[in-house]
Amino acid sequence: MILEVKNLSKSFGGREILKDVSFSLDKGDILGFIGPNGAGKSTTIKCILGLNSLTKGTVLIDGHDITKEFSKAMVKVGAIVENPDLYMYLSGKQNLRLIANYYDGINGKKIEDVIKLVGLENRINDKVSKYSLGMKQRLGIAAALLNDPDLLILDEPTNGLDPEGIRDLRNLLKKLAKDKNIGILISSHNLAELESFCSSYCIIQNGKIISQTTAKDLKKDDDSVYTIMLDKTRGVKKALGIEVDVVSDDEIRIHAQKEEIPDIISTLVKNEFRIYSVTEDELSLEDAFLKKTGGNKID
Repeated sequence: MILEVKNLSKSFGGREILKDVSFSLDKGDILGFIGPNGAGKSTTIKCILGLNSLTKGTVLIDGHDITKEFSKAMVKVGAIVENPDLYMYLSGKQNLRLIANYYDGINGKKIEDVIKLVGLENRINDKVSKYSLGMKQRLGIAAALLNDPDLLILDEPTNGLDPEGIRDLRNLLKKLAKDKNIGILISSHNLAELESFCSSYCIIQNGKIISQTTAKDLKKDDDSVYTIMLDKTRGVKKALGIEVDVVSDDEIRIHAQKEEIPDIISTLVKNEFRIYSVTEDELSLEDAFLKKTGGNKID
């Protein structure tokens, strides 16, 4: 376990922002930390990194308590909170050389290795002011990788990125988790994007964790959505006597449990509907999130 957050609480001016927040992360996993604006995502991340003090609770990084062994806990942590801090008038490589001075034993080869890892070889000698937002994000990640972290924490890294930048970031994070066995905690509003690479999710709402689960289990729902293709839809609501979403002249969607489907099909046949197909629709991450939070959308 590279990260364990236990009963973390944080108050500002007597107002409790985080309430007994608990979750964990293993090496090689990518945990999507999701929730509406103001739910406590950034506050949690800042507490983990020691940027905010803890009101109550424990944060362990690789077994080290951040309040008792801060240096040991942080030695193998890389992070970007909001936007990476970069010197615009220097080149990408010059930025990395400056940041390398904060660590012991970072040589030129290590800098070249992280440059190659994030795919900036062709532009690393250009001034950062000429970089796209996606390139700046990759340079920031390169800086966070200089100390060979076991834990990488990214707060809203896809903000402002175009589709190409998001794709590059996604591929990079998957590579880091798989090839470098880095545990990655990523907070984001972009649920559709997280769906493509996170192995598990932690949902926070009003300062409380309401779920930590795998992507597969999050989308499991006893009351699933089924699409039924049939020869007509006129009269189908009356025939079934349940809530039906009529999509088109030959397609309906219904919410039902798996065990109810045979009876629904039998009822349709008895009422002279010809059925062409019945398909269970996979719940999207956004749909699953809305179900868990009672319709509390991410803005």
